[in-house]
Amino acid sequence: MQLELNYTCDVCEETIHLDFEKSFEEKKLECSHCGVVYDFSEDDLAKFNECYKNFVQKMKASKKETAL
Repeated sequence: MQLELNYTCDVCEETIHLDFEKSFEEKKLECSHCGVVYDFSEDDLAKFNECYKNFVQKMKASKKETAL
């Protein structure tokens, strides 16, 4: 599953398409409108990875409950 969403830039307040996998690999997110770059620390990435895994588990559990 690929998690993507729209994110509002804190600087220019424009909406940007956020690809979590790409941002995770590059350890950064760049606004396509104003060019601001959000750099992620190793701690940020570890926290994100934990939250992402929990989210995926909850989605799978929800899907199983719906199928019953």
